Amino acid sequence: MNLLTVYGSPTPPGKLARALGLAEDDVRARHPGWIVDRLVPEPTADPVVALWGDNAVERVRAADAVILASPVFRGSFTGTLKLLVDALPNEALRNKPVGILTVAAAPHHFLSAERHLRDVLAWFGALTAPNGAFFVDRTFASDDVAPEARADLREFVEQVTVLAERLPGHHFGPDPLHVRFTRPKASDASAPATRKTT
Repeated sequence: MNLLTVYGSPTPPGKLARALGLAEDDVRARHPGWIVDRLVPEPTADPVVALWGDNAVERVRAADAVILASPVFRGSFTGTLKLLVDALPNEALRNKPVGILTVAAAPHHFLSAERHLRDVLAWFGALTAPNGAFFVDRTFASDDVAPEARADLREFVEQVTVLAERLPGHHFGPDPLHVRFTRPKASDASAPATRKTT
């Protein structure tokens, strides 16, 4: 199975990347049948927003499970991650296990970015892991990460891998509202075309 982790920050790898790396290493160590791949944006001259490569959407679509990682920025997830999410078709995340990993400068940012990401993932009909992982960024200030944080990351990724392994190909309905409202009705497809006359 294939786990795609998404580094949703425009800044060079630092504390968020260290947290994501520990999660990736845990999957490799405890789930040897899994392939772990990281999607990273391409830096630009703008320090706030980075762009995604041409194959980013296809890599998300091809994954069996996804971890979205973002720093908390202005009380939400980053514009960089939003650019990727906006480019995804519904089927790229529909019924797919997705975990949310966020880091912030202070504990009072708990749930801010996660709450917004959960709303977006509900729009896709993603199978969002019940418990996100939130850490104050100083937790990953060095390679000497506390055992408690490592244990939390282990439990976090376990949710995502278990969902993917036990529910492959399972379709959860009903379809999200936007899918139902944009899907052609059977009556529309079978009805003959009519010509308006004056």
